[in-house]
Amino acid sequence: MKNESIDKIEKVVENILPTSSTFINELDYSVIEQKKADWLKLSELAHSIVLVFDCCTKKFVFASDNIPQSYGIDPERLFINGHEPVLEIIHPGDIHYGLLVRKKIYSLLSSLSAEEKMKHKMVHEMRVKNVRGEYIRIIEQEQAIELDKSGNIWLMLSVIDVDASHESEITKSHLYNFETGEQIFIDLSDTLEEPLTNRELCVLQLMKQGLLSKEIANSLNVSINTINTHRQNILLKLKANNSIEAVNIAQRLGLLNSSIQ
Repeated sequence: MKNESIDKIEKVVENILPTSSTFINELDYSVIEQKKADWLKLSELAHSIVLVFDCCTKKFVFASDNIPQSYGIDPERLFINGHEPVLEIIHPGDIHYGLLVRKKIYSLLSSLSAEEKMKHKMVHEMRVKNVRGEYIRIIEQEQAIELDKSGNIWLMLSVIDVDASHESEITKSHLYNFETGEQIFIDLSDTLEEPLTNRELCVLQLMKQGLLSKEIANSLNVSINTINTHRQNILLKLKANNSIEAVNIAQRLGLLNSSIQ
């Protein structure tokens, strides 16, 4: 029986994905067969998981042979059920953020010209469950590889690797122009029910640096009670349980990408 929660999330995913308005019979599906050998080679050379998603049918049309032994996913389920098997292995704490950021990234990408769409890739970091049932960090690089006749995204290629760097425990995403090297980080501050004030953002920046309330108070020349009030407001607005979690959430939302004056 299909998990109702996963079913709901999958419907949200389908609604935010780039869409192709072209009829199936107007798309040249022979392209997929022609390129399968290249996708297999990419997977073998890079030791990566490679997936190709059809934005017209909302199903995967290619999955590399190494996905079952890495994540326990039967490729046939991807071809039949779309994102359902993928959602089952994503860490529950990363799903909500992933939906928010991808909605904005896909919207931004869809607004670009056909030529510009092909120059960008999306880079997502998240935690997923491997075949041993352990959550590990991965990096997914996702890009349009085929457009329909109207210039909308038709096929999207995903290359997935284990994140061995462990540079950050923060789950994040950005849009990358591989022609210019420009990275576009997504601001999700407008998704908060109540935005943080400039002073709260300033306090948050200092919390990120590891400063204690007394040190922040001295830095801003205010009382420690004032700083503690700011801290409580920050936790409430970010729905965080502690300062570390608040900083992590703020970084995910792009609140700390620039300094507050």
